[in-house]
Amino acid sequence: MADLLVYGTPNYWYGPSAKMKLLMDRMRPYGVSKKLRGKKAIIISPAAEGPKVSGPLVEMLRLSFDYLGMELVGKVLGTAYDKGEIKNDKKAMNQAYDLGASF
Repeated sequence: MADLLVYGTPNYWYGPSAKMKLLMDRMRPYGVSKKLRGKKAIIISPAAEGPKVSGPLVEMLRLSFDYLGMELVGKVLGTAYDKGEIKNDKKAMNQAYDLGASF
């Protein structure tokens, strides 16, 4: 199993997409089995309003990682609405590159 998991989701209404929420709901048994304990996690999330609105999403995932015994080691919070638009957010693109290069 991987040592690092990347959680990527668009920020919809200050939270994750329905598919990401479903994934997180289905990870509950891993809290009991402790199979993810000690793993690292990264959050990648664009939002139309930018990083300033990502606090609730990051906190929800961070609390979930805590429950699972995982460590949040990085995040890239960009500004984008439509597919491919994230390429225009140079700061987020540089953060993603630097984060990837650090592992």
